Amino acid sequence: MYSLSVGLDPETADAYPPLVFAIDKEFCLPLVVAWQSLCDSNEGLASTLSIQVLNEGLPEGCADYLLWHADRLGLNVQLKPVTLADIRYPVAFGGVHANYLRLMIPELLEGLGTVLYLDADILITGDLRPLLKTELHGAPIAAVRDPVNPAYRYGRALPGWSRLGLPAEREYFNSGVLLIDTSVCVAEGTFRRALTFIAEHPEHIRLWDQDALNWAVADRWERLAAQWNAFPMSSLLSTRWINYTAEELVPLSQLLAVENDAAIIHYATPAKPWKGLLPAGGADSLYQHYLRAVRATDFPEPVGA
Repeated sequence: MYSLSVGLDPETADAYPPLVFAIDKEFCLPLVVAWQSLCDSNEGLASTLSIQVLNEGLPEGCADYLLWHADRLGLNVQLKPVTLADIRYPVAFGGVHANYLRLMIPELLEGLGTVLYLDADILITGDLRPLLKTELHGAPIAAVRDPVNPAYRYGRALPGWSRLGLPAEREYFNSGVLLIDTSVCVAEGTFRRALTFIAEHPEHIRLWDQDALNWAVADRWERLAAQWNAFPMSSLLSTRWINYTAEELVPLSQLLAVENDAAIIHYATPAKPWKGLLPAGGADSLYQHYLRAVRATDFPEPVGA
């Protein structure tokens, strides 16, 4: 049987907000790749951070795999099994149940104050400390405007937004990187409203938890610089997953420039590089560098990871 944690006592890792990930067994490998990039780009910081990994109950082989790599990298990791609220979660268009685990963060982790949630399909390529020190100024969350759906009238986010009375020009954020003030979210019921929205309006859900969170947060979110959640647009533009329509609001050249200077690269869409589905280019080469480093270690990948 495996231990649920490895590394420092989380109470000693309090200089910066904890990092939170939410995964199922399919994202064990990319999570370790994300950790590898964290350690390489934030030497000296990574080992001081508390890392919480929310999951719906990982197979023992996956848990052992994660904790072995956490120990190898010197990370303070806790695996936290979570039971989602008992509602129907839309997963069409490539979603998975694990997308919704982040909606439990405020209730589960309120005692930790502000936390930094990160999707597992990322690389951390810059110093995280400026992001971890960001003030939320009373807002429940801080996030980056979604590169592909920067406002409701662009893209395919939150279908039927106009019937919900939402302004066409309201900015829409991506939920792959979120600073979350858990106390504010609990006090205001922000994430609970998102869960209620999913239960009552599944027809308005296309981008899973992200649609529900945008509805629940409305316009009360602190804007983060685009460097903290940059898509590899130079590669994604040649896939069927991206049809960029917001040139008049955010020139594509601006998104491409952000990619070059990103502190966090978010490998969004189903074109996942660890599956060999991202077109060749700089973004894929960078990911493969970290993936090779993980696969060169001695611990075998768990089945299904």
